Amino acid sequence: MNGPCLELVVFKVKDAEKARIARRAAQDTVKHYDGFLSWTAYESCEEKNLFADVVLWKDLKTAKEAAEKVMKDPAFAAIMAEIDGLVSLSHYAADRVVEADAKAA
Repeated sequence: MNGPCLELVVFKVKDAEKARIARRAAQDTVKHYDGFLSWTAYESCEEKNLFADVVLWKDLKTAKEAAEKVMKDPAFAAIMAEIDGLVSLSHYAADRVVEADAKAA
C-alpha cells in the first residue's frame, strides 16, 4: 500500500478527563515521529468513556513503525494506563474523497 495511511483506533477509557489530558500529551509527542501527518481525537457523543483517534501517516510502514515506538515511549505511559479496552485498531487506504459543494457548506 502506497500513499497516506489512515489509522483508526477506538478504545474505552477509565477516566475521561485523565485520558483527555494524557492523550493531548501523547499528541504533542507523536507529532515529532517520522511519517506523522495528523491526529484528530474524538469522544463519543453517547458514551462518555469511549474515545476514537484518527491518525494519518505517510504510509503503512511508518504507521507500523510508530506503533512499535509508542509501546516503548514513556510519553505514552499515561494514556496507556487510562485505556480500559481496545474496541478496534485498523489501517486504511483512501478509495475516494467526496467533499461538500462550497455553497452547501
